[in-house]
Amino acid sequence: MSVIEGSTKEFGNTTILLHSLGSSCYRIEWYSRMTGASTSLARLKQGKYVVIRKWAQVKNMSDVSSEFSSRNSALIHFLNNVDIVKSHDDWISAAKQHCLNLFVENEGLKPVTKASFPKPRLQGAIGKEVVVKSKLGEKEIAHGLLLQLIGNQAEIQLANNKKKYLTKQVYLR
Repeated sequence: MSVIEGSTKEFGNTTILLHSLGSSCYRIEWYSRMTGASTSLARLKQGKYVVIRKWAQVKNMSDVSSEFSSRNSALIHFLNNVDIVKSHDDWISAAKQHCLNLFVENEGLKPVTKASFPKPRLQGAIGKEVVVKSKLGEKEIAHGLLLQLIGNQAEIQLANNKKKYLTKQVYLR
């Protein structure tokens, strides 16, 4: 695996890298110098994508990964789970646009002219302590670390296991 020359770009405290994994495989990496964490979207073969979250070494946590057969689902999951801590909105949008451009180019797709990058409500809380409340919001039912956002669910690291909850039930601690 090697970084493709000229593909590395910096956006504030975020670095985007493009790695070659072979003739038709690649990995787009979003690295946050602020947190030391990275999120990657890799095409392993035709129709097989994986998004991997590597935590900073000081967190001493296992990597989180999700596999996809749909390239669009993989891209959306990747962009919704990149580290945006202490980054300006302009830098985040520019970095996401750069990732989209790298994706489109490597997938052989037509360029996307007007992309919109809505920020999921909990994206800035990934890797932080959160509390899960009952569906009516009346009582606290769990607390742990927010690992990733999966559609309308949040995957939380509880004491001994991982569990998914609706994002509407999850709040910053």
